[in-house]
Amino acid sequence: MIPDFRHRGNARRSVLRHGLAILPILSAAFLAIGAAAQTVNYGAMEQLFGESVTTSATGQPQRVTEVPAEMEIVSAEKIRRSGSVDIPGVLKQVPGVDVMEWASDDADVSVRGYDQAYSSRLLVLVDGRQVYADHYGYTPWSALPVELAAIRQIEVVKGPSTALFGANAASGVINIITYNPLYDDVNAVSVTAGTQDTIRGSAVTTIQDKGRWALRLSGSAGLDNDFSTAIPASYGPLGRLQNTRGAVDADGIVQLTAQIQLGLEASHSQTQTNSVDSSYSLSHDRHLTNSVKGQLNADTDWGLVQAMAYTNWIEQDTVNTLGIPLDFDNQSTVIQLQDVLRLGADHVVRGAVEFRHNEVNTTPISGSRIFYDTPSFSGMWNWTISPSLSWTNAVRFDSLDLGRSGPAPAGYPFRNSDWNRNLSQWGFNSGLVWKATPDDTIRLLVSRGIELPSLALLGSFVFSTPVFNTSGNPNLNASAVMNYEADWDRQIDAIGAFLRGALFYQRTSNVISLLGGFIPGPPAYSIPGNIGNSDAVGGELSVTGRFLDHWNWGVSYRLETVKDKFIPFAQNSSAFTDFQHVTPKQQIKANIGWAQDQWEADMAFYYQSATRGLFQTLTGTDLTPVAAYFNADARVGYRINNNLTLSLSGQNLLQSRQVQTGGPAIERRVFVNLSAAL
Repeated sequence: MIPDFRHRGNARRSVLRHGLAILPILSAAFLAIGAAAQTVNYGAMEQLFGESVTTSATGQPQRVTEVPAEMEIVSAEKIRRSGSVDIPGVLKQVPGVDVMEWASDDADVSVRGYDQAYSSRLLVLVDGRQVYADHYGYTPWSALPVELAAIRQIEVVKGPSTALFGANAASGVINIITYNPLYDDVNAVSVTAGTQDTIRGSAVTTIQDKGRWALRLSGSAGLDNDFSTAIPASYGPLGRLQNTRGAVDADGIVQLTAQIQLGLEASHSQTQTNSVDSSYSLSHDRHLTNSVKGQLNADTDWGLVQAMAYTNWIEQDTVNTLGIPLDFDNQSTVIQLQDVLRLGADHVVRGAVEFRHNEVNTTPISGSRIFYDTPSFSGMWNWTISPSLSWTNAVRFDSLDLGRSGPAPAGYPFRNSDWNRNLSQWGFNSGLVWKATPDDTIRLLVSRGIELPSLALLGSFVFSTPVFNTSGNPNLNASAVMNYEADWDRQIDAIGAFLRGALFYQRTSNVISLLGGFIPGPPAYSIPGNIGNSDAVGGELSVTGRFLDHWNWGVSYRLETVKDKFIPFAQNSSAFTDFQHVTPKQQIKANIGWAQDQWEADMAFYYQSATRGLFQTLTGTDLTPVAAYFNADARVGYRINNNLTLSLSGQNLLQSRQVQTGGPAIERRVFVNLSAAL
């Protein structure tokens, strides 16, 4: 049964107030633009280029080999044939992506290592709207109101990309792009049943008045029992709840004139899951999310202008191992205006301004709020120096003004005035792309990405007892990631293959940790802090190809070494943060697929070298060994007719139970799916 959530009156009034506030902004932008705007028609571009393309990095259509960043594009076909039931399951098959699976509906995702509970270094977007949760600095994957059948492609950007995509793209970006209802008539129904008493259903339908307006509606509901494996004592005494999920989304576009389009979207989701939180303990989480978004696109004499505004509401109710209820009520409003302009045949520039307001209540001690306002300015210049050489430079500046309002508990070590500070940060991306031969492309990349402290770590988490006290820290600084990288792509026609290689060096400065110091008091408080730096050196190599018409294959290898250089207090893995021992030195992935007539068969393999996992102790955290592991996912599908497909898929198939993290072991999962494309 879908969990029942409290509905707060002030939240409803806030929804109405900010929803109405978006309309004048879009109206003003509409009046200011007197000028044929189109949202991106990816289907037409795929036909033109003969492959999946992106416009995300520079605002113009590009193949992955032309993008001034290391990017992988996961197409809708790959998503369908993966057999996955959620987005982390899809991403697990992407080279260089790390997925920590804690429970049947709880996973953390990162790129190039550095994964952790409540992974905070990866920005996640859905059609330009941030779904990364600022209040706790993570992505609640199960609560994303997007169905797999509604996704056209997932763009995985490896490396810092703040200047191209936004703050918190410290180590990469997951950019989810759904089908455009104006151009894509998608209608699908899917029912899944499987082990762990899994039952899920989803539907996507599109209503079109071709060329004038279109509306896509999607929704899903499902439940499952979590894994039954033993929970390590260090992860707390809580048992497991039944996982539930429900979501709806409505996305509409109106062609106002030949040059102007207006888009409106609203979504809702509610979930109940078992999760491993940032303190490495098992918790029961209930998420309720709502969002509204408006977007105006106009093709003018001075460029392609886009105005977008949205508000996200996230309610997270958590019960942790101490039995303490945490009740976060986060609201984030974002207003963006950008212009992409082509100057002659060789130059494309993009300028953008953004304003973000973010606020959340304090919990479990309530009555106060932490908030910030952030104006941001960014610019991008893409220069086609010659037909074989291009250079892209982008820069972004964020100025975060922090604040706090409301009372504080007795003996609290901070005053509200301590939050009256500014965190100004800048990020940049610079990429030189050289088409050395018709088959070879070289990319030289330098970038700086920013990870902002979460609102919880900045002070919305306040806990006080006679024997133990902890709080966020208003003096936290942002973390920055510098990246230096050389990439090589080669088309190998002799064997019908495509090779990609990358060498990278990263330095993360001002690493943010849940435990960064103590205030002696009385009363004494533990607080988060910036605990030092971390360096990573690595390389990636992948090859994909096709043979004998019906077969496709791929293999990838990543070698990476991480060295943490933390303050003495945190160097021994006691501060809830350890990248050096948790990041695997070696990662291997492989896949093979076959399709002929009505049949499809796909299998994906994973290997990860031995690592260690964090677990909670009385004074912080420690490490436990995690042995190297090998496992596989697979799917077999049979197309009954042009509309109906029956498939059998599985995850972690090689063992009934397997330890992959410092938390509970995961289990084999098997699903039967019946899907209809209408």
